[in-house]
Amino acid sequence: MILRLTLLGASALAFNFSVAWAEEARLLDPVEVTGLRPVEADKATVSVSVLTEDILVVRASPNPADQLRGVPGAAVSRSGSLGGLTQVRFRGAEANHTLVLFEGIEISDPVNGATDFGLLTALPVGRIEVLRGAASSVHGSDAIGGVVSIDAARTAGVSGFAEGGSFATSQGALGWSGEHLAAAVSGLTTDGVDAAGAGGEKDGSEALSGTVTGRFDLGADWSLSWVGLARKADSEFDSDTDFDGLLNDVGRRTQAEQRLVGAALAGTLGPLDHVVRASFNEVDRDNFADGVITDVAKGRRTKVSWSPSYTAGAQTATGLVDFERETYERSDVQFGGATDADEAFESVSFAGEYRLAAGAFDLAASVRHDDNKNRFDDATTWRLGAGYALESVGGRVRASIGTGIKNPTFTELYGFFTGSFIGNPDLKPEESQSWEIGWEQALGSVSYSATYFDANLKNEIYTAFNPDFTSTALNRAGESERSGVELAGRWQALANLSISGQATLFDSQDDTGADEIRVPEMTASLSADWQVQPGGLRLGFALDHVGEQGDFDFGPFPPRLVALEAYTLASLTVEYPLTERLALTLRGENLLGEAATDVFGYNGPGAGVFLGLKLR
Repeated sequence: MILRLTLLGASALAFNFSVAWAEEARLLDPVEVTGLRPVEADKATVSVSVLTEDILVVRASPNPADQLRGVPGAAVSRSGSLGGLTQVRFRGAEANHTLVLFEGIEISDPVNGATDFGLLTALPVGRIEVLRGAASSVHGSDAIGGVVSIDAARTAGVSGFAEGGSFATSQGALGWSGEHLAAAVSGLTTDGVDAAGAGGEKDGSEALSGTVTGRFDLGADWSLSWVGLARKADSEFDSDTDFDGLLNDVGRRTQAEQRLVGAALAGTLGPLDHVVRASFNEVDRDNFADGVITDVAKGRRTKVSWSPSYTAGAQTATGLVDFERETYERSDVQFGGATDADEAFESVSFAGEYRLAAGAFDLAASVRHDDNKNRFDDATTWRLGAGYALESVGGRVRASIGTGIKNPTFTELYGFFTGSFIGNPDLKPEESQSWEIGWEQALGSVSYSATYFDANLKNEIYTAFNPDFTSTALNRAGESERSGVELAGRWQALANLSISGQATLFDSQDDTGADEIRVPEMTASLSADWQVQPGGLRLGFALDHVGEQGDFDFGPFPPRLVALEAYTLASLTVEYPLTERLALTLRGENLLGEAATDVFGYNGPGAGVFLGLKLR
């Protein structure tokens, strides 16, 4: 399989170069997600992608997961309509192996340890940084497959938009950004489609977000920045209530609320520059069946860290001391408190990073030790990377190797749903070791990149199903293997026309050699952005292809492996200026009307068209 992937990758790279694509992620802007301090993207020793506002406007999706379809190595799984459970996997890893940050603060649900991108619908996004591969030596647990860092949209002055269209969908946003302060509110509501596909009632969703960010100079090279986020999401869904493997048209609903606050104090004292951060993240999740509440869960995460750094010429040494506390409370109404749980987890971590930027040569090394306070075994993770620019050919080779860790989630440890899932408090953390080697080249208006990655995973946590339809979480006995090839490119065909694309080939197998579910054989995308002149008519077009992938039909026992067909999503955005500040917008999704199924049994939306106004 590895040989086949390599040969296919070489062929695709030749095709990639011939059409002169280029990676939309390789920008010279500093990126923060790769280490303890920002670094220019062309100095990074790991795979990193940056989606700026100019790139985000091409797809203009209300959900950031759809923007990630244009990033190499990413696979998106959506259950039903917009707002339904949406997971993002990188390089064939699991969904909860992706760490997601908002303004540098972990936004994942402390209850289940994963980020449901469906609940991020209508979040005002202005920039997305993506690190692909293990990054636990910098970010700690969860960062096995990759890291997604989202920054809020900030447009000087007053900005906003409103649109409506298919599936009774309406969304809008209003924001203001000044020199030191920015605030925005955004929301979406949609009737959605019948997720079961049985002609029953539609499963819709609602989302509302409010953000406030600020930055103040305190003098003497010190500054204070802070962020506040409040979100509320309500999503309807169908479920398999009679255990025949098919969804039933039932009234199920999840209501989630999140409150997140954080601050960072940065400045220089003596020979060191310092960054002190503190954040608090709280998520409340209520579940309903036929209008009656069944259970409630609350998760809280508190983090405090101090990071000093010293630079001498081309060398930089940075340290980190990090404290984290997570709490989990679950109370059931349906069973009179019989499944209640109240747990807490603390860790103290110490990390160090060394960087050398010596002309064409770049070196980065990091190590982190997590003291898990006897809840889990302590973990030490590391990463080593290097890059070298060959100016004679205009290319750069880079390589990195490192380890990752993922602690079991509260749900995996203590979750209990009568007649269904039973937690396992004896689970071990998942451990990964991975490496990659990549080539990047720029030739005038053309640039492209190719990366090969390989990873193994020990103690993979999976769900084991019993004949009585109950299930529990277990660690796999052997190692799971993941590998693949990522290709990307960009062609600045004209001053006002750019064409970008990516293709990724995946090989992801569990310890028995079986293909992992919900990991497609390949993904590919092609996008074009054309603007008549600055501020004038703008057209964006994208094709996002998802190859065949496997999933389980849980009707029979044991569950039956099924194949989900490949599909291609076509999207179009049009922005037509009416005045200097007001524009008419037209957006189309899934214009080919594809039956896009990422999870067995779920019916996705067909083609959609949306008309709106945008205040620029």
